[in-house]
Amino acid sequence: MTADPGAMAIDGDAGPLYCYRHPKSETYVRCGRCDQPICPKCAVQGPVGFRCRQCGLVKSATISSFTPRQLALGLGIPIGAGAILGYLGGQVGFYSIFIAFFAGAFVAEAFVRFVGLKRGPIVRAMLYGGLAAGFAAGVALEIATFAGSFAGAEEVPMGVWLQSMLPYAAIGLGATLAGAYSRVRWF
Repeated sequence: MTADPGAMAIDGDAGPLYCYRHPKSETYVRCGRCDQPICPKCAVQGPVGFRCRQCGLVKSATISSFTPRQLALGLGIPIGAGAILGYLGGQVGFYSIFIAFFAGAFVAEAFVRFVGLKRGPIVRAMLYGGLAAGFAAGVALEIATFAGSFAGAEEVPMGVWLQSMLPYAAIGLGATLAGAYSRVRWF
């Protein structure tokens, strides 16, 4: 402190500071973490104020990087659940729409928990793409099961099944994706 009680200035902050990386740049800003003086070229916007380049840059993108376990669960959960829902869509018929919506929300919540609350387009593609791929595999399995049940028959009534149950399966896919979106629209 100076001798003058009205001045209230600290001796180290009396004048302009000079950037630690650019010694010719005057500045009045310090890093919020390490307290080094930084110029506007070196300043990075942090969560609360400015930071220097070393303190402000993220070391790794944890919001979109996955461990092998997270990646396996992140792909396995939506594909497996989508396959089950796709298979049931042809079995249950009209009620698959309601089941698929709530199951989609449940699967999305499980997906988010097992992946570790990650966000971004990669995560959305894993969830929605996995549900759609699994749903298509489940419907294909349902068609194969239906056709296999008529192994001894000369004519398989596939057209009747496709006209009656396939629309419900397709609407069930939309309901599954809508349920998943309703649960995780924030990421």
